[in-house]
Amino acid sequence: MKQHPDTTCDAAVLRQPSAIAVAAMACCAWLVWAGQAPPTTGPRPSLPVPSRVGPWVGTTVPVDQRAMEILETDDVKAMEYRLGQEPPVWFARVAGFGNRTAFHPPELCYVGSHFEVLDRRPITLLVHGTERHVMRLVISQGQERFEAWYWFTAGDKVTSNYYQQQIWLLLDVIHHRPMAGTLVRISTPMDVAESAHRRLFAFVESLDTANNAQEPHGS
Repeated sequence: MKQHPDTTCDAAVLRQPSAIAVAAMACCAWLVWAGQAPPTTGPRPSLPVPSRVGPWVGTTVPVDQRAMEILETDDVKAMEYRLGQEPPVWFARVAGFGNRTAFHPPELCYVGSHFEVLDRRPITLLVHGTERHVMRLVISQGQERFEAWYWFTAGDKVTSNYYQQQIWLLLDVIHHRPMAGTLVRISTPMDVAESAHRRLFAFVESLDTANNAQEPHGS
């Protein structure tokens, strides 16, 4: 059964964004690894998600309350970014402070949301001269295919591997450091494989620039 009963404009790339943008967050509770950190001094708000990422213009996608309850965090952001007539890039970020249960491999939830995972592999990008490791997925639903990239953070460390992130978060607990992480996922219609890949890479470069501009420099 297709997940997008609402049709939109003249092409499949203009689909209702909610399922694609939020599917990776709408997991059943059994998909999430239980385990909490010791009490923290309080939640730390994550960096805001910009309404513009370089030339990309973003629109907020509502996040279902049930998804936030399952993830046990309300620090969940979803956006749809557009650049001219290009197909959209959907962005989702789940952040958790002192809470490892907020994170999970997105492919599990794609499968649970009736998408088929056609390919899954880690890839290495060179973003502004720095290597960036992300997990690449090709997923399908019906006749439509999508390319998705995701990565995890733990503090200032970045990985494409869920288990590596969990180890880093546990080490932060052991060493009494603040335990904070994110799951970031971007996806786009796979109209043409090469075009989808270039689109996501261009977005990652713009997002890296935008994030660097938001980070505090010095005291």
